[in-house]
Amino acid sequence: MTTINAIMMMKKHTHKILAIVGFMVAALTLGSCKKDLLDQHPLNQITDETYWQSADDATMFATRMYTYMPQDNFVYYEGMSDNGISNDPNTRRFGNSTQDATISDKEWSYAPMRQAYSFFANVDKVPNMDPALKKRLIAEVKFVLAYRYFIMTTLYGDVPLVNSLITDPNAADIPKTAKAAIVKDELQWLDEAAADLPLSYTGADLGRATKGAALALKTRIYLYTGDYTNAAATAKSVMDLGVYTLYPNYFDFFQKDGDYSSEDIWSFGYTLTVHQNGLRDILGSQALMNGRNILDPTSELVNDYESKNGYYPYTKDPAYVATDPYSNRDPRLRQTVLCPGDIYAYPYFANINQYDPFNNQGDRIGGDLGSRSGYSWCKNVDRYDYVRSGTNNWKAFRYGEVLLNYAEAQNEVGGPSADVIAVLDQIRTRAGMPGISKTFQINGLALTQDNLRNFIRHERRIELAGEGLRYFDVLRWRIGEQVMQGPIYTVDASAGISDISTANGHINKYPKTVIEQRFFNNPKFYQWPIPQSAIDASKGILTQNPLWK
Repeated sequence: MTTINAIMMMKKHTHKILAIVGFMVAALTLGSCKKDLLDQHPLNQITDETYWQSADDATMFATRMYTYMPQDNFVYYEGMSDNGISNDPNTRRFGNSTQDATISDKEWSYAPMRQAYSFFANVDKVPNMDPALKKRLIAEVKFVLAYRYFIMTTLYGDVPLVNSLITDPNAADIPKTAKAAIVKDELQWLDEAAADLPLSYTGADLGRATKGAALALKTRIYLYTGDYTNAAATAKSVMDLGVYTLYPNYFDFFQKDGDYSSEDIWSFGYTLTVHQNGLRDILGSQALMNGRNILDPTSELVNDYESKNGYYPYTKDPAYVATDPYSNRDPRLRQTVLCPGDIYAYPYFANINQYDPFNNQGDRIGGDLGSRSGYSWCKNVDRYDYVRSGTNNWKAFRYGEVLLNYAEAQNEVGGPSADVIAVLDQIRTRAGMPGISKTFQINGLALTQDNLRNFIRHERRIELAGEGLRYFDVLRWRIGEQVMQGPIYTVDASAGISDISTANGHINKYPKTVIEQRFFNNPKFYQWPIPQSAIDASKGILTQNPLWK
């Protein structure tokens, strides 16, 4: 097991705080200690008496907490939703509802809790530590602690609540606590964190949790638990900070350009020299980007984008042409998805710049590294840094989501209002789309609460596509039976794609073909089963979620 003291060798060479985190992801792999219910490991391997000697020690220990925040692999949640399909076996099983308790341990971990309470128990040992720094670091740890319990309660429901440092392995097996009680703790930690966190950082501290990050997480918790009044109020408090604005260009925000920008509330950082992300492998076209097409967009997602003029579905637009279905569409479509015929000038593969899943060797539907659906991703794939790597941050919390959270919650509280429309129009204007009034008018929709609710849900899907959040929306809206059941299809290019040449024996047509069947036909799929490994280790104390028994 790597010790914290080994990590300290890096601290004088760090330029940004999340570059340290990147190093920790690679270096801090826990040893092969025997696991029990709470995944215990010998605490003296990371908290021995010789460690807590300086403020740098405390800072480094708190920094390690960020390794438990969302990273590039959070994108796999798209493959568990109707937005994506993956060839990763476990992701695919969640996507088609064939999961079980043997593969549900993705988010089951008490390492973050152990780390947090170890920090709380030891930080007072540091001699002559600046009280302001200590307060801030405690607040950062509470932010991560709240996130980890949030993700566990969101997916598993009731889970064991650890609220102290457990040093006796025999005391580690504890029963579940009700989700509602844990959510109260999550919100309290975030209130305490927000009070002690700054609005922003500069220099080497870029990437640490801010007041805005704590409030953005608090907003998400309220929204996901259906407390719309508090969700709207908390989102408004983020908006009123006066710190955040939408980045001018949607595509560029998800590149390096948008790192630590005015829209970036909190993101997991990557660097070329310390730790690169894996988004090109997961998302990228093989022929154009040397990616691996591990996760592809679905045709159902692509078909949900409006026309450029706001017609929904897009085929209602008078300018619609069957052989050119991706032109005259919401610009976010081709800033998110590579569609057949798209030209994507990637600097390292200048000899191949057209996305062609019908003919290109790497991307061909059904090929070893080809697309399953006929679509690939361009959003989040670093366009400029090195083949098969990426250094753009994973934007876990951003201002665009906060605006959508506010719009949804406020509409649930009071229906359509000028401030809800104004917030949605900010999103639409940045995207290059018509505002709510015009969009509703051309689609013949009355501005009612129900119609606006449906539109906000649609807008969330489009604006947040490729960010891993759609799956959680499906769960909390309980729409799995409607959107996650039945066949998943390839692209329907029966009419041909006019931008793809048929010279040299190439084809530009592809029939709509079933990729797989999905089976979201049981309410148990709205909650994950407790991992069987945790139940087996609990000596009968931990019980399975009722619907999964």
